[in-house]
Amino acid sequence: MDYQNTMSKAISILNERSRYGDLIDVHTEIAKIASTLIGKDLSLHDIAMIHHITKLVRMKRDKTNVDHYVDGINYLAFASEFGAASDVEADIKEMAAKFAPIPKAPVPDLIEGS
Repeated sequence: MDYQNTMSKAISILNERSRYGDLIDVHTEIAKIASTLIGKDLSLHDIAMIHHITKLVRMKRDKTNVDHYVDGINYLAFASEFGAASDVEADIKEMAAKFAPIPKAPVPDLIEGS
């Protein structure tokens, strides 16, 4: 399959993905479950890249299966969108901390006479 057909197929499959639910909702759910399993917070970008890595491993074993390439393209597109969203989210958190810091709760004095 030539690259133009591969890209066309990637777009076609991308348009069909809505049957699994909203892109953000699905990846948020995956990130929550995966984060719980490994004990580390994973972002939507992380999840999209893990999906892409899966496709890279499959491509290594079967270079002729076009689906691996098509899915890989779509997962990179998701990662691109999620990466940009993560940057914006980090910027918002930084601004919020600067302009509206959350005050630390006072530590109660637990020692009598202090």
